[in-house]
Amino acid sequence: MNGRVCGRSLERFLVASVAVALVGGATVLAQQSSKPSAKTAPGRATTAPAGDVTLKETRIPVNPGDPVATVNGEVITRQQLADECLTRKGEEILETLIARKLIEQAVKAGHAEVTGAEVDAEIERVAQSMAGMTRENWLRTLSKDRGISPAQYARDIIYPALALRKLAEPRVKVTAKDLKDAYDAQFGEKLRCRIIVVGSLEHGKQIWEELKKNPANFEKIAQNDPRSIDQSTRSVGGMLGEPLSRHAYPRTVSDAAFAQLVDSDPSDTNTVRKPKDGDFTGPIQVSESSWVILKREGVMPSQPYDAKNEATAKQMKEAIHEAKLKEQMGEVYSELMRKAAIDNKLTGQTTTIAKGEEPETPVRIDSNVKLMSDPNAAIPAPKSKQAPPPGVSQEDAKRAAAIKR
Repeated sequence: MNGRVCGRSLERFLVASVAVALVGGATVLAQQSSKPSAKTAPGRATTAPAGDVTLKETRIPVNPGDPVATVNGEVITRQQLADECLTRKGEEILETLIARKLIEQAVKAGHAEVTGAEVDAEIERVAQSMAGMTRENWLRTLSKDRGISPAQYARDIIYPALALRKLAEPRVKVTAKDLKDAYDAQFGEKLRCRIIVVGSLEHGKQIWEELKKNPANFEKIAQNDPRSIDQSTRSVGGMLGEPLSRHAYPRTVSDAAFAQLVDSDPSDTNTVRKPKDGDFTGPIQVSESSWVILKREGVMPSQPYDAKNEATAKQMKEAIHEAKLKEQMGEVYSELMRKAAIDNKLTGQTTTIAKGEEPETPVRIDSNVKLMSDPNAAIPAPKSKQAPPPGVSQEDAKRAAAIKR
């Protein structure tokens, strides 16, 4: 099993800790609900005042041959149920168990600990800070909308997130450059632009060549060309709803965009080569299957700020720390996967200890593609690169955004 396969379970941990946590539960409440009253006989319904929910204790069969149901006198055993569950959901659940075991081993090896009190406190914090709801309401929403029990929420979502935070915390340091980049992103120039997204570098080059001949065709291509694959901006001719900030995610795009469409060489006195409205970039790779071309519509000027304001600086540092911490959580898990010896009997996939890292997919900018403002100048390479959040699929990311909204 490689890190990419087993990392699917991390998708659930990391995305859920940010998104599913928005519909959280409470372990304490779960414990209170699951404990039978001392005055209640096993298997007998409890009595409750009118309007209250009546609780009934249910005994779950534990032996393989025990019946879990009967249909017209014919028995369905626990073993039959287990076999069916294993067939349908076995691989998915096993990956979750493998990931949780891996994290538990790392916590133990690092002499760290995640206590029940910390789990409860985190659930309380999520419930209050995200929506100002009570734990009980969170629990109801979690169970109804997501089908996740309080115990599962605490065990498979909150605990792994807290454990990875503790393991990643020593790696995080907020530098002076981090703080400067944050000020630039919030108060610096903003780039208003249109975008064309394509699924291959070949299509990106084709469109770029066409735009050199007819720059005014950008909006039409974004809106009607079948090679343009971004449905969210198609109806508005590729116009982005929000301006692009410096150092925005993904950095490969924002850094290249500002380098090509806003910044210029200070030593270059030729004003013809200065970036201007209407310029567009060459194809910039975003992922293995997507490239973008950006057109400058305008630049919003930077806003003044007080760099000595301690309250603002503190907020900036906290936000940077949290962002870097989440990134390192993914890095920690990836390292654990690379160093683990895992033998998955259901999938037949096996990894050995100290297996080499998977090579990163390079983010390429074709050297043959030139700036619109200067056909003889090569496209500046991005100043830095930031990988997508480790283990987070596009589907889960969309689901997270939907839940946040």
